[in-house]
Amino acid sequence: MAPHFSSVSVGMAATSSKSRARSRAKKREILRKALECFAVHGLEHTTIDMIRAETGVSVGSLYHHFGNKDAIASAVFIEGMRDFSQRALEYLDQVASSSGGATEKAERLIKALVYANVDWISANPNWAQFVFHHRRTVGKAGGASTLNRDVESFYGKLAAILGPYVEGGHIRNLPAPLYGSFISGPAHDYARHWLAGRYAVPIQDVREELAEGAWRALNVNDGVM
Repeated sequence: MAPHFSSVSVGMAATSSKSRARSRAKKREILRKALECFAVHGLEHTTIDMIRAETGVSVGSLYHHFGNKDAIASAVFIEGMRDFSQRALEYLDQVASSSGGATEKAERLIKALVYANVDWISANPNWAQFVFHHRRTVGKAGGASTLNRDVESFYGKLAAILGPYVEGGHIRNLPAPLYGSFISGPAHDYARHWLAGRYAVPIQDVREELAEGAWRALNVNDGVM
């Protein structure tokens, strides 16, 4: 009996999905290897040949998947931001789906965002360094629109999760840019000093202090006025 067309379609879709997953995994591995090159040699001194040697793929394949070195650097930056965003949303989803009173959950959500920053930076110091210092490469390589869409999507999801707690009077109602300044600003400032070797205490060791500071700034009963 000939296979039903729907069965063939499902099989083709599954094969296509696996192929896309393999392609994404391959690209991600290339970007991680490129990041290692940037960390060792610096962005300016890294060449396509260095990346080719590190990744084991041909120069033609690198140009096919990404383009020139600036485009690879831009992709490294964007992938790092996506990796962090995924972690942050996972942390928030865990809190949002848990039980507890509104004020308690508001506190845990704010602290979860700080934890996501600290944990991602601790787990990915080279990536964090790159993101802190090379945002301009995204615009230079023409990736600004992609990054802007990603950022808009991420902040839209944050607003959907945190918005009800702001409207309910559990988190201070502030201009949107201030939330990032209070939540991630201190962690990023500490991280820059720590990654540069100016602070000896690892950022992971001040995780709770940074989280508590963010909550005090945004708690309606204890906010900075």
